Amino acid sequence: MRILSLCLFALFLGGCAQSGTSDSELESVKLYRTEAELSGTAFKELGQVSGDSCQFSAQDAPPSIPAATLSMQKRAAFQKANAVLLNRCELMTNVPGCYRAAICEGTALNVTF
Repeated sequence: MRILSLCLFALFLGGCAQSGTSDSELESVKLYRTEAELSGTAFKELGQVSGDSCQFSAQDAPPSIPAATLSMQKRAAFQKANAVLLNRCELMTNVPGCYRAAICEGTALNVTF
């Protein structure tokens, strides 16, 4: 569990440096929640992406799965993906730097529509 937390924290820090994604790029990143939604669709996997929403202290707003999903889509857009297949989302405690965090992981895809 410690290794997973450290890996997620490293992904979190790496993603903080990725800014500059325009709204139009983000709107073009479709979110697929199940593999069945991709049935019969040609696509290429571009790599794993993650997104997060951090509650820094008990007084801050709670972490949000939708915000973590949006963060994941932004990172996929940065990789020039036009879709993301969601692998999992979860709320976590004991994430370094966060009181609580929502973390989503997925696969960035280039889908032929």
